[in-house]
Amino acid sequence: MAAKSKKHDWSQFVLRVYVNAKPEKVFKAWTDDKIVSKWFTQKTVIEPRKGGRLYFEWLAGDKLEDKVKQILKNKKFVFPFGKDGTEVSVAFRKDGKGTLCELKQYNMKTDPASKWSMHRGCIQGWTFFLTNLKSYLEHGIDLRSNDVKRSYRQDYVNSWETRHSGPTGSLLQNCQNHLLGVL
Repeated sequence: MAAKSKKHDWSQFVLRVYVNAKPEKVFKAWTDDKIVSKWFTQKTVIEPRKGGRLYFEWLAGDKLEDKVKQILKNKKFVFPFGKDGTEVSVAFRKDGKGTLCELKQYNMKTDPASKWSMHRGCIQGWTFFLTNLKSYLEHGIDLRSNDVKRSYRQDYVNSWETRHSGPTGSLLQNCQNHLLGVL
């Protein structure tokens, strides 16, 4: 008899990356606005306290402004990711000589279009940025494009966009639209 398969939970996903750096350094890379802008955004303001200001601006001018939901020094950072209740939790755990950085995005919409555009698109976007975080912290190299003509708006993977398309456009553009409350 075949094993019963577990139903996929489209409302969330978890991604992990090992970073060869202490948890304090990885946590700071997520919560110090000067460092966040070196691997994730173009402009950042983070007041690292519960209820503190959170402002992200990306290469093509897209913005997210909200409040920090939770912060536990060197352990956890939680923030809203869009206008529909979606949140991101990033946890930091010592693992050998480095850090296991675990990102969980949850409270995602689960209608058919969102399953494709949001779930898959955000996984791709976060995979790139977690890779870029690792690259920046371990080697000092930022893999993003800094040319607005080569941004996610023109389907470049190295600034949060790819050419894979779904029912409502490119995957990561849909994730960006979600962030901005367009969908």
